[in-house]
Amino acid sequence: MAAYTPQVPRQTVKLLLVDEEDRVLLIHAKDPHTGREARYPVGGGIEAGESCQQAAAREAREETGLEGLPMGTSVWTRDDTYRFDGREWQVHEEWLLHSVPHFDPAPAALSEVEARSVMGFGWWTAAELMRTSDTVFPAGLGTPFAGLLRDGPPDVPVDITRRSLAANWADS
Repeated sequence: MAAYTPQVPRQTVKLLLVDEEDRVLLIHAKDPHTGREARYPVGGGIEAGESCQQAAAREAREETGLEGLPMGTSVWTRDDTYRFDGREWQVHEEWLLHSVPHFDPAPAALSEVEARSVMGFGWWTAAELMRTSDTVFPAGLGTPFAGLLRDGPPDVPVDITRRSLAANWADS
């Protein structure tokens, strides 16, 4: 079997799916390699020829079953390197804010790795994110999320990269 070489950096989109009660939807997953658990927003790779909005709609449908994703607002960017499933990933993330009605996620097309790792979903308030002892990626998500809810979307996307918080599933 050939060695795996990820695209460097992998272009990705992260979705802040926020319901009418200002809660963000997070995936609860377990790293198949280490068994460590974490929570993180919906999202994934941007495929060749896709815009961020198109990738967001595809990821929302695949990971949560949500159809008809409304247009998102670009709010943040982030660069990160992490380990998952025994591999290192370098990513550039474009974060989109989407206001959605509350729904019960029902994945429609998880990848093989996602099917092995996704354990469920949860809607989280900013306060809950700031208080939790659960591992959440990115670390400290509650603080910028609270600011976004308080101040509204920025005029231009804010870089939320914090190299000191670039955690690995293996290190959590």
